[in-house]
Amino acid sequence: MEPVTQVVLDVVEQFEKLETSEAVWNHFLLFTKQFGFQFGALFDLPGPHERLEETMVCLSGPDGWPERYFAQDYVSRDPLVLQSAQSPDPYMWGELLTNPAYNSGQTRILHEAAEFGMQNGFAVPILSMQYGMTLVTVSGSPKKLSTRDRAELQLAAISAHARIRELHPRKRRLPPLPPLSPRERECLAWSAAGKSDWEIGEILSISERTAYAHIENIRRKYGVATRHQAIVFGLRSGAIYA
Repeated sequence: MEPVTQVVLDVVEQFEKLETSEAVWNHFLLFTKQFGFQFGALFDLPGPHERLEETMVCLSGPDGWPERYFAQDYVSRDPLVLQSAQSPDPYMWGELLTNPAYNSGQTRILHEAAEFGMQNGFAVPILSMQYGMTLVTVSGSPKKLSTRDRAELQLAAISAHARIRELHPRKRRLPPLPPLSPRERECLAWSAAGKSDWEIGEILSISERTAYAHIENIRRKYGVATRHQAIVFGLRSGAIYA
């Protein structure tokens, strides 16, 4: 990651001085305007039996779009939500339009968003034990972003999210996670300690392939895309301990 500028460090410092979540959100959006973003949202990905309206934390959208989005229940097939559930890496909205994982019905949501002035956007998924997966996204008519621009936006989004949660914590009952077998718990615990599949196999007297299979099974049980996400969920559920 390229070194960030003093400007974004000053923004992060300012977040800590603000006393309301609304003030933090507005200051974050003010920072993103220099990149061409006018709108934004911060929300937890809804779980079973949750509605997006219940998990939305901050929302600044163009007239008519939030109402349309909620009424059409776009969240269930929005590529932004689907992508954020699979990977913690930041991304541009436009990158999803050429991703073969998403069909025309799903990418149509992004085309409709463009009709409301959201030509492109930048999204930052944030995974935490308390809230699950949260998405911070901004949109508008952005300039072409450099690697440094993306790093600064990511830092600002993470910092704004942390301060907003500090000022306005939300009690959320996340759905219970499926139990792990004793062997799965052992493999996940050693993975959390930084051990490779080969090292886990040596420690537990199993093959590297078997260790890998256990971790993959945990990912499927938890419905996550990466080991890092599986470890976070394992810590949250108490299956493993820090």
